[in-house]
Amino acid sequence: MKGNFFKSIRWRFAAIYFMLVLVFMIFIGVFIVNRLESTQLEAVREEMTQTVNTIISSSDLIVEKDWLRSSEDIQKMLDEWRINSNFQLYLIYDDNIPTIIASTTNNAKSIKGKKALSYKDFNPDIIISAFKGTAGENNVEDKNMNAKSIHMTKPIVDNSGNIRGIFYLIGDLQGVYNLIDSTRAIMTNASLVALLITVILGYVLASSITGPISDVTKKAREMAKGDFDQKVDVKSDDEIGQLGTMFNYLTEELKHTISDMDLERAKLDTIFNYMAEGVVAVNKENKLIHANYIATDLLGLTDEELLGLKTFNISRIGIENIDYSDIRTLEGEVSESMDDKFFNIKYAPYLDDNSQPSGIIAVFQDITKEHKLDDMRKEFVANVSHELKTPITTIKTYSETLIDQDLDRDTNKHFLEIINKESDRMNNLVMDLLQLSNIDYKHTNWEIEALDISKILEQCLQSLDLMRKEKEIYVATNFKKTYVKADRNALDKIFMNVISNAYKYTGNRGRVDIVVTEFRRDVNITIKDNGIGIPFKDQRRIFERFYRVEKGRSREEGGTGLGLSISKELIDALDGKIMLDSAPGRGTEITITLPRAKAGDKI
Repeated sequence: MKGNFFKSIRWRFAAIYFMLVLVFMIFIGVFIVNRLESTQLEAVREEMTQTVNTIISSSDLIVEKDWLRSSEDIQKMLDEWRINSNFQLYLIYDDNIPTIIASTTNNAKSIKGKKALSYKDFNPDIIISAFKGTAGENNVEDKNMNAKSIHMTKPIVDNSGNIRGIFYLIGDLQGVYNLIDSTRAIMTNASLVALLITVILGYVLASSITGPISDVTKKAREMAKGDFDQKVDVKSDDEIGQLGTMFNYLTEELKHTISDMDLERAKLDTIFNYMAEGVVAVNKENKLIHANYIATDLLGLTDEELLGLKTFNISRIGIENIDYSDIRTLEGEVSESMDDKFFNIKYAPYLDDNSQPSGIIAVFQDITKEHKLDDMRKEFVANVSHELKTPITTIKTYSETLIDQDLDRDTNKHFLEIINKESDRMNNLVMDLLQLSNIDYKHTNWEIEALDISKILEQCLQSLDLMRKEKEIYVATNFKKTYVKADRNALDKIFMNVISNAYKYTGNRGRVDIVVTEFRRDVNITIKDNGIGIPFKDQRRIFERFYRVEKGRSREEGGTGLGLSISKELIDALDGKIMLDSAPGRGTEITITLPRAKAGDKI
């Protein structure tokens, strides 16, 4: 309780105020009482001296008459004299032995003639001193009677300069000390009242100071718990009021700052969580402190690792030889493959307030697409090189033979036909590559118009009729005049590629069905064969450039692996779709969807 008492500034302030007033009141009380006592005693002395002097100057009996012969007259004079009731006056005559001859007491007759030096109420020292010519004074305290008095002597000198006797005056000080005691009691009571008022006022004053401070402390404690909607009531313009005003200003600024920080943190969290790259942050103890969804899913992180309850092996992301004392080991770039994907991992340290490394942050950049594109580029270059190498080698061989040897006409013709065929093959390859390049770089000028799909299909079938007859393929058609929005040259290329593929991979006396189906907005052209079909593992890559299911057989059929790729690119450019449905041994069905049009539409 004592400790709590002194911990409160309110009670300490009141206690200090109390002690100051107490010391002040004690000092003032002592000063006033002492001053009053000295003043009252001095007044009694002056009155006693004045009384004696007045009697001496006013009566001839005292100075000129013989005191022994005139003792009755002197006593009568003293009885008639109005002396303060608190004073007792005695006349002492020196007749070898100092004797009392008169007094103002009620028992004056009984004490008349008594020896002064042995009288119980007198102080013999001041009597002897007075008979020697020196006035005396002495304060006497009767402890038994609890009474105080002042004794004063004054020698009486006649005209000849001889001491005739002395006045012995006793002043009762009981009234004076009663007054002093009353004053002391009044001062004590006044001090107690003043101290009580001081404590109350000190407590009120301290409360007026500490109350707002306590309110600020309470609000600050709530803010420490995370509740920043705190305000204090400002009731004055003094320093305490200014403190409250600044506290309210602080809370507003703090709320705005925290709101901005929360907004920025939310932005960063959103960026981290939804960015395409994976991000992980690891401290010096190899504990995860952050991992976004991409990294969590990619690395298969457990809850223990995410909560930092289990160390994370950074070698899982290809980072080795980390030394936090060597900044050079904390930054770098590595490449890793995970789950058929390829990543470029960049890592760097993050620093604490003292600019010292606290851990590393690693960012996973998915380069699978770039890796595959690089592989495709390499494969593309290899395929183009291979496709060009074969006809070039053939042309060179036959041309050198024609130059070096003298052959007959039929052989020359045969060699020239082979050279011409290989030249056409290279030309077709180059034209296909140019067409793909034009599509990629959007250099193709399309002439979109309403075209009769049945008419285009019939013309393509006529162009490929020789190929059909060689394999005795039966073609079943089901279409009528149906218009689509497309480019004529593009449609010719698409259908020639798709139908020729159907003929190539359909056996002798096989069957090909071509069906056109109209819908409200689209037209479906389905080309189905009962040929060898396409293996399931190859179907997802069938539209890739230079991709062939059976490369040897495709080359025998004169294919380059670009036909379906070009067809898909053209269909996509015409806002259409192409779909594949195939199974090994059951044939292949390709459905082409194009936007529908009406005859005469202006596109």
